Order: sequence, then structure tokens, then C-alpha cells
Amino acid sequence: MEGVSREAQKNPFPLRVRIVQWCFLSAAVIATLCLAWWQWGRWHDSDGSFQNLGYALQWPIFGIFFIVAYRKYMEYERERANGEDAPAAPKPDSPDKITELSEELLPRRDDPQSGGTPDIFVDDRRRRAREARRSTDRNQSQHSDENRIP
Repeated sequence: MEGVSREAQKNPFPLRVRIVQWCFLSAAVIATLCLAWWQWGRWHDSDGSFQNLGYALQWPIFGIFFIVAYRKYMEYERERANGEDAPAAPKPDSPDKITELSEELLPRRDDPQSGGTPDIFVDDRRRRAREARRSTDRNQSQHSDENRIP
């Protein structure tokens, strides 16, 4: 952190960029508040419904979301400017370390060769279709033999 100034640690963006970000954030919050007011007025009209009331309560929540998302974005950028490459991801201990799951966590499967339950993931549609074709062929040949004139 020797090469990063104290001001850059606190605010990673230049003043001009922060002013533009604040303008867009303010416009988004003001727009959500105006939409909430509009829906509130529609709810008080004679043809207003509870859907209008729901929207009137929902729009300020969207404005709060914009503020929270902007603050989180600034937090991530501040961490990145301070030298953190991936602030939300844990750093691996070693790239060669093999991680394993415990046997208790994995589901138990019966061994199909030991005569346990059949494997439900076997795709036997082709085999069943072949058997069905053979049985219909046999039935047709039996019917054709019965219809022969001696």
C-alpha cells in the first residue's frame, strides 16, 4: 500500500467520475420517488386499486436498492484499489492441494453387481423399443399364418 495515496484508499475514483455517479444515482432515486407518488395518486383516484398501492410502496424499495447497490459497488472498488484482487472470493491455500468430500456427505449407492436395487439411471429405452418391435413382429406373423388359406 505504499504506492497508493490515502485519498485513493478512501475514494478510488476521481472527483469528476464520482459526481457523474452521484448524478445518475440521484436521478434513479428521484425517478423511483416520482413513480411512487404517481402510483399513490392513482390509488386515491376513484378507479385506483390495491395494485396501485402495492406499486406505490414498491417504488421506494427500488430507490433504496439503488443506494445499497451503489454503496456495495464503492466498497468493492475501494478494496480493489487497496490491492485486493478478488475481495469476495477466498484465497486457496495451495493450488496443488486436493480437496475431498467426506464419505458421510456423499449419497450411498447400492452396488448393482451385488444384486442390490437396480440402477434407476440406466437408459434402456432402445432395448425396450427393440423388444416391443419383436413382439409386434411375432404377433403379426402369427396372425398372417392364421389367415392363410390351406
